[in-house]
Amino acid sequence: MSNSYGATSVDVTPWTDAKWRAILAHRGEVARERPLPGILARLPEAVRTQIIRTEHLTRLTPGPTKGDPARLAA
Repeated sequence: MSNSYGATSVDVTPWTDAKWRAILAHRGEVARERPLPGILARLPEAVRTQIIRTEHLTRLTPGPTKGDPARLAA
C-alpha cells in the first residue's frame, strides 16, 4: 500500500516466534475460521512464517516538518 505520506516494510524475522505466540494468545480468534489468526493457524508453518515475518506500515498523517522541535531525525 502506498500513499502520499509513505509506506515501508520491516523484516521482523528475529521476532517471528514471539509474534506467533502473541497471535496464539487470542485463542477465540485462532479457533474461528474467518479471522486472520484462524486462517494463519491452519496454514503450514513455513507458509505462516513467510507471511508474519514482515510488518507493513503506512503513515496516515504527515510527519513533522523540517525545523519542527518534535522531529525525531534531522
